[in-house]
Amino acid sequence: MALDAIIIAESGKDVTEGIIPERLKLDGRSSSVQVVQNYLEHHGQVIPPVAGDGLVSWWSAPKLNGIHLFNYLTKQNFDVELINKYFVERDVFRDLLYQEPRAVVISSTFIRRKQALRDLTDDIRSLAPDIFIIVGGSFVYLSYLMLQRGHDKDYVTPQAKDDFLFFGNNEPSVDLYIVSLLGEQTLYHALKRIKQSRSVNDLPNSARLKGNEYIFSKRIDDISSARDTSIDWRSLPDSIFSSGVLPLQSSRGCPYKCAFCNFARDHRLMFKKPISQLVDELKALSSRGIRYIWFVDDNFRLGSSDLNTVCQRFVAEGIEIKWMTMVRADTMKDVDAELLRRSGCIEVQLGLESAHQQILRNMNKKADPNVYSQVVEKLLGAGINCSCYFIFGFPGETDETALHTRGFIASIEHPELKGTLSWTLIPFSLVPMSPIYEIEMRKKYELIGYRRDWKHRTMDSDRAKEHIKEAFSELENSCAIYRGDNLDALLALPPYNRKKFFICRQNLSKAALKGPIKRDQIVRSFTEALF
Repeated sequence: MALDAIIIAESGKDVTEGIIPERLKLDGRSSSVQVVQNYLEHHGQVIPPVAGDGLVSWWSAPKLNGIHLFNYLTKQNFDVELINKYFVERDVFRDLLYQEPRAVVISSTFIRRKQALRDLTDDIRSLAPDIFIIVGGSFVYLSYLMLQRGHDKDYVTPQAKDDFLFFGNNEPSVDLYIVSLLGEQTLYHALKRIKQSRSVNDLPNSARLKGNEYIFSKRIDDISSARDTSIDWRSLPDSIFSSGVLPLQSSRGCPYKCAFCNFARDHRLMFKKPISQLVDELKALSSRGIRYIWFVDDNFRLGSSDLNTVCQRFVAEGIEIKWMTMVRADTMKDVDAELLRRSGCIEVQLGLESAHQQILRNMNKKADPNVYSQVVEKLLGAGINCSCYFIFGFPGETDETALHTRGFIASIEHPELKGTLSWTLIPFSLVPMSPIYEIEMRKKYELIGYRRDWKHRTMDSDRAKEHIKEAFSELENSCAIYRGDNLDALLALPPYNRKKFFICRQNLSKAALKGPIKRDQIVRSFTEALF
């Protein structure tokens, strides 16, 4: 019996490659804690298999968009299979083709450019030339919004047309686009028609390429009548839970409007789960063997003030799952950090962006660097790791403001505290559909360029990248973020050794940027840190 569809959650390629300084690699592999342990066991060589690799890490968690589509379509009695990371699981995809799937469904949640989608569809076509490919999700919808502004040549530049869909330049080989922020109903009807060998040409909220021109069907409001999107975790196949780590939403959307952000929003899609529902889901996940949860909210529980209540409930209900989330620093100001730790929180992600008050105003962050300092120190003191995100070069940035942020990062490293500070340092990116991309904003800052190649009145992209490299080299007691670490292996280390391991890896990474490091030096450094 033929499969109705294969769902692809993401391509599986590292989209940060080349953006930030290279993390340390051992024999061509990222130096996760399990790879380092293997390297030491074999006296300076990585010899597969690496115990624990690809399991129980934040990176190994399947993507929630794929799980959601799988759950939704199986509820509608479709026979579907899920590919989480296409290029990682390409052999699995190829084997699934023997089941003669009628369609491939691609979510564009993690796609940022047309080229990435084209690479994906080209490879699918190389294995299944005639399969019906459906693509929907945020990048498709963002491309549609860009098309609506196509008359403005200062806004929709030739570079933008190369990056976004529907402009007719080297378009991916896709049979049907679903153009909606919430396109499950359209997907349902598309697969139903394909199964019945009926045309999909007139499906509302869709687009298809006919010759050299896109044909868009009529638009209808499919958000106000959205169906229940809850996930029945207990009915999903064991394979989804195999890594021991899962993503989960406690809320969706973000009420803030940061000037660098181009996420498409509709207030009708914003929600916050009742605490009782959240507890029920965590219990269901625990019963399926999940021990780590990555809350993938844009801003945990929309930045509401009920975090202490949530933590108290987790403790009272005996939830033993460990978890991480992204949250605004000001939300954490009055949170009991010890209670947070007892509730299972092992890491907090903070989008700090800058430590200079004027740059934060330019970003429309509505944030206070003094609160940043207080929150980070409080969390690290409780033994909760902080992973912070900083943007260098936002309009208005000068050498002085960038140096201020660099000094701030050094001031919050706190080597004396139990928790560890990690970070990602990225150059500002001038992306369409973000507030800063608007013509009047670009005029205000004399801002020209596109994405990561830009210049404004006080800095250019090359100088921003120099600041990142210099910051990377000067920070002594914090480290770059690694998401491939086996969490069981990390937490098995005493806190002191865990912190020494993070710092050792960072120092070796800095040394590797200057030239090759001898294997005995790597072995000696990691042995001292771990043992």
